[in-house]
Amino acid sequence: MNPYKLKIDAIPGRLVPFEGKEFRWLGGTNYLNIGTHPLFQEKLIEGIKKFSQNWGSSRRNNLQISVWEELENVFSQKFNRPAAALSSSGMLAGQTALQLAFQLNPKAKLNTAPKTHPALCGGTDKPFMGTFKAWEATLKNTDIIAIDGTGSPWVEDIHFDFAASLTKENMLLVDESHRMGIQVMEIKTEANLIQSASLSKAFGIPAGIILGEVDAIDHLKSNPFWVGSSPPNPAFCYACLHAQEAYEAQLELLKSSIQLMDAGLKEINKSIKRLAGYPTFCSSSTDLFEYLKGKGFLANQFSYPNVNAPAICRATISSALTKEDLLELIDALSNYHEC
Repeated sequence: MNPYKLKIDAIPGRLVPFEGKEFRWLGGTNYLNIGTHPLFQEKLIEGIKKFSQNWGSSRRNNLQISVWEELENVFSQKFNRPAAALSSSGMLAGQTALQLAFQLNPKAKLNTAPKTHPALCGGTDKPFMGTFKAWEATLKNTDIIAIDGTGSPWVEDIHFDFAASLTKENMLLVDESHRMGIQVMEIKTEANLIQSASLSKAFGIPAGIILGEVDAIDHLKSNPFWVGSSPPNPAFCYACLHAQEAYEAQLELLKSSIQLMDAGLKEINKSIKRLAGYPTFCSSSTDLFEYLKGKGFLANQFSYPNVNAPAICRATISSALTKEDLLELIDALSNYHEC
C-alpha cells in the first residue's frame, strides 16, 4: 500500500482521527506521552511564563540561563555519566558528537555499524551494509565507532559485547534516542564513550543531549560547532527539569504495559519483529497495517530513513493506552496470519 497522509491540529494521545473514525494510536515515538501528565503541563506553563520566548543565544554569551546547566546535571546523574551537554535537537547532538570525535582524533577513521541513524554518519560515510556479525569483524584498527543503541525503524536487539574489547584509544559513539528514558543504557567498555540522543521522544521536549566523560564534554563545549549553535528552548527545559516525578510515573505505566505485552505474546507471527521489554514492534508485511486498522489501531507505514525504500509498518505502545487497549492488541497480534 502507499504510505497514508494524516494532518491533525493536535498531538495525538490515546486516540487519533482517521477516515471519519477514531483509532487507538500506535504511531510516533512519544513513548511516555508526557504531554498529557498534569505535572508536566503545570511546569510547562510555569516555564512559558518565566521564559516568555525562545532564547537564541551563543553558548558563550556573557549572560547564561541557569536552567540549561541544571538540566545537564540532572541527565548526567540520571544516566550515571560524568558530564552532559544540551543541544537544540537530537540530530545536532549526534553531529556534534561526531565533530568532537574527529577533533580528538584528527586522523581517525570512522566505522559505522549497520542501520545507524544519519545523526552519527559523516558526509561521505555510510553504515556498513552487511550483518552486525560481519561488521564486528571489521572493527580491528578502527579509531571511531558509531552505532545506534537500538534499531529504528526496525526493532533490533543490538548487542554491545564487542565494546568490552575496545581500548581507551577508541571512541564509541552511540545514538540512544530510542533507549533514553525507557531502557537501561549502560555499556561496559574502556573506550571513550559518547552517548547522544533526541529528547523529543521519551522526554517530549525539543532538545538533544550528549553524555560523556568530563574532559570530552569540556572539549565539546569549547568546540565552535557547539558554541555557535543555539541552546534548546528554556521553557521546555524548565518543564523537563521540574517534572521528573511525571516522567517516573509515565515510565511505570509504560513498563506495566510492556510486561502485559510480554506475557501475552509468547508466540507471534514471524513476520512481526518485537523484543521483550521494548514498546515497539515492526514488520515488512504489507498487510499488517490494514489488519491492525481493521482492529481499531492505527500504526505508522512509511519509508525511513531512505525515502525510496519499501514502507515499514512500525507500531509503538505508549503510556496513553489502557489495559483494555493492550488486551485487544495482544489478541489481534496473536491471531494475525500473514497473507
